[in-house]
Order: sequence, then C-alpha cells, then structure tokens
Amino acid sequence: VTVFEQEHFQGKCQEFTSECCNIQECGFDNIRSIRVESGAWVGYEHHDFQGQQFILERGEYPHWDAYSGNLSYHVERLMSFRPVYCAVSYSFHFIY
Repeated sequence: VTVFEQEHFQGKCQEFTSECCNIQECGFDNIRSIRVESGAWVGYEHHDFQGQQFILERGEYPHWDAYSGNLSYHVERLMSFRPVYCAVSYSFHFIY
C-alpha cells in the first residue's frame, strides 16, 4: 500500500508492505489518499488500530469519501492501517 499525506496522491508518500500502528512515527501528520496495489487492508481513524475501521481493497482512494462512503460519520484521515490476512484451512480426505 502507498500512502500520501495530501488528497489526490500529492505530498509526502511512502510504500508499506506491513502494518503501521502510528503514521506519525513515520513522519506523516495524517493519510489523506491511498493506493492499494494488492490484497486487502484495514485503515483506522486513530493510531494503534483504534476508532472507525475502513476496508481498503485493491484500487485508488484519492480522498476520504472514496474509502468512507456515504457515512453520516465521516473520517477525513487515517492514522494506522494493517493488511488483512486470510486463514488457510486444509481439508484432508482419507482413501480406504
């Protein structure tokens, strides 16, 4: 995932391949646009994965309403995020 400090993929940017619990520790004030290259991610309103959650699938999110939708409660920034990991389940079949 690549995050940008300003809307429409402007300003400071950085690519992440793992979770970030506080974007301010990476030198950002906040995240205002996001580009998801692969997989699914969860963005959070506050640091330490707190507050409103937003599912971010592969694609571009140029401003806050692109990821928050038409919620009456809207968040104009994200402060932490992490990838969604899929659990692998195995089914064994025995042949007698």
